[in-house]
Order: sequence, then C-alpha cells, then structure tokens
Amino acid sequence: MNKAVKRRRKSEKTLGVRNEETDAGESTNIQTSILSDLMSDADTSNSETKKKTHKSAWTTNQRTQLFEAIIKRLPTPLDWKEISEDVDGKSSTQCYDQWRKRMLSDLKKSVVSE
Repeated sequence: MNKAVKRRRKSEKTLGVRNEETDAGESTNIQTSILSDLMSDADTSNSETKKKTHKSAWTTNQRTQLFEAIIKRLPTPLDWKEISEDVDGKSSTQCYDQWRKRMLSDLKKSVVSE
C-alpha cells in the first residue's frame, strides 16, 4: 500500500469520514458546513494580518476552489498537480501546503469542537 493511501485512510479515520455509507444529502451538508467554517476563518483578519499579505496570499475564492477540487477527487489519493489545475494562479506545492498547514488544521479544529 503506498504512502498516500495510508495517509488518506489515517486522515479519514481521524476525521471520521465515511465513504459509501454517507448518503449524498448528508455529504453535501457536511461539505457546505465545513466550507463555510473554513471561509469564515479566512475572512476574519485584523489590520496586522492585512499588512503581512503579499501577492501570493490566498483569496477566499482560491480556497474555495482548492476545497472543491479536493472533495471532487476523494476518496482517491490526491494528485496535487491535478488539483492545482483547478485553482487559479497556484502551484501544486502551494495547494498542498495550504491544505496541510491551514485548511486541514482548521478542519480538524472544527470537527473536534462539534
């Protein structure tokens, strides 16, 4: 079993992701809820954060594109080069780092708090 599959299965167990047993309506509601949580965290920034932003800062639209590209490809192993093609102006490395460092940690916090 390759490393990507092991990581995905581990993250699914950690996040409590269900595959076939999750019906489409429930899955859509969960995705919408998670996406709104992630976007609300992205929109709440103070003036200090705004000073730190630079040309390659992630917009809410780009985060939405990234999230939708990842959801579209689950439960298969994630191909970051393919995912980056769906995100305007970001490389595969940038997409991977954004998912791993920002969005996944926010997602885990959101799931734990519920």
